[in-house]
Amino acid sequence: MQQSSNNYTSSGSGHDLEFSTTIDGSVQQNVPLPPPPQTNNVLSGMINNTPTASSYSPSSSSPSPSGYTPSSSLPTALQFSHSAHPTACLFHILFKTLAFLLYNLGSKMGMEDIMVTVLCIVLLAADFWVVKNITGRLLVGLRWWNKVDPVSGNTSWIFESATPKSPDVKSDTNSFDSKFFWSILYLTPVLWGFSFFTAMLWLQFQCFVTLACALVLSASNVYGYYKCSSDQREKWNQWMNRGAQMGVGAMMRN
Repeated sequence: MQQSSNNYTSSGSGHDLEFSTTIDGSVQQNVPLPPPPQTNNVLSGMINNTPTASSYSPSSSSPSPSGYTPSSSLPTALQFSHSAHPTACLFHILFKTLAFLLYNLGSKMGMEDIMVTVLCIVLLAADFWVVKNITGRLLVGLRWWNKVDPVSGNTSWIFESATPKSPDVKSDTNSFDSKFFWSILYLTPVLWGFSFFTAMLWLQFQCFVTLACALVLSASNVYGYYKCSSDQREKWNQWMNRGAQMGVGAMMRN
């Protein structure tokens, strides 16, 4: 224990005090320290084996976040990894899928028939506008539209195709985008036609308005882009000629 002594003197006036302090360090206090608390052996082993932040060094074999490549379970045709316009591909199929799912599942989810019809027509109209004005121009470089003469009132239909930048190249469009566009474009009226045939068999007259709109709008886009693309006209003629030859050959064999 340290001892200190304080001495003070007062001045003659009784108001000013002068203090002096001295510390005596000769006396030592000999008090034993308490033993450290005992911890459980398992707990102490876990504490000792826990790596500290300063000693941590990432292993070279662990994959870095930047090099991580997640695997997708989607089909290759829906990953859009080879597409030059993935957003256009998405919207090319988005409204079609929503309209088809709503037509088949709307009544099962408790929606009224009139509500299903209205929503389907809205989605079909949105799909018709997107395919006619956006996805066809971006994915295959084609566009079709009509022009009304303000004087005579006659309507003229215009079918346009993009000119390749190089004369040696037949088309500048991406092969994936072209296959995806034409496959979905041709498949859409086939699905709606099958649904129309099924509705006729089951006498579901409340669905005829929706199916008629779907068939007219999807078939209009097919006809418009067929008129725009000379390549598609050549393929269609080849298919027709091949089918005619197969039919004639079958008749001759019989």
